[in-house]
Amino acid sequence: MLRQGIVLGLLLLTCLFVPTYFVGARAADTVQSSGEDGAFSAKSRQADLASLRDFVYPKGFSEQAIVQLENGDVPDDIAISDYARLHCGETSRFVLYPCIVRYPDGGKPAYYVVAQDANMRFTDFESAAAYYRDRITDATSHLAMEVDVLNMFVDDFCAQIAAGAHAADILRARNGDRPRIFHPIGTPDPGAKYQFSNLFSWSKCAQCVGIVAVNQPDAPPEPTCGALRKQSLPHLAYFVVDRNTSKGHRSLDESIGDFAALSKTAKP
Repeated sequence: MLRQGIVLGLLLLTCLFVPTYFVGARAADTVQSSGEDGAFSAKSRQADLASLRDFVYPKGFSEQAIVQLENGDVPDDIAISDYARLHCGETSRFVLYPCIVRYPDGGKPAYYVVAQDANMRFTDFESAAAYYRDRITDATSHLAMEVDVLNMFVDDFCAQIAAGAHAADILRARNGDRPRIFHPIGTPDPGAKYQFSNLFSWSKCAQCVGIVAVNQPDAPPEPTCGALRKQSLPHLAYFVVDRNTSKGHRSLDESIGDFAALSKTAKP
């Protein structure tokens, strides 16, 4: 299903560090239950539909649209910007893959930036690129800070365990409070030949061009104590994508330059 890869990546984040309001949200395939014809049934799966609406799908998606998407059908009236929100990993709380998409809109190019709590549409490249740069800078800053705070917590927690304290007592002393990752950025799909190419193979997006940010963190460290380990340091990369290509860049500047060049060859 469309959402499976996106949501499974998020669910693999350890429950210790993911906000508790997301725990319980599941990938679309795991909540599906068939009607007699094998299709996702809103009538028989109201609880699952509510979970999909409240935790998995971006805000603003109707139940009718969710049911269609769960059954592998793209709604005829869905906007390119909304379909991009799905492919860029937007859920009700997070955006796993901050992106910018150039698409045709009434014979002219338009740009849509998908970023956590900050989606925005533009009609000119310069404004869109500048805004995307600002959103990426903000997202990476938050993520780096959250990873740093989380890792300090792991060090302190494990030091107390080594000194003979019990885990429950440590958490109780903190009133159950512990640092979490509120601005996750997902890793690329290791099984994909072309990263994020599905959006651009859609008939309405044949002339679309995009940049998608991904996290390629350091290798996971050894557990600090028990099974508890620190989070790897994040390193962002950027894929510039159109219908036929998906090219990775380590530099945001390079990806924006490549995006601009590719956009010039696309029809408005």
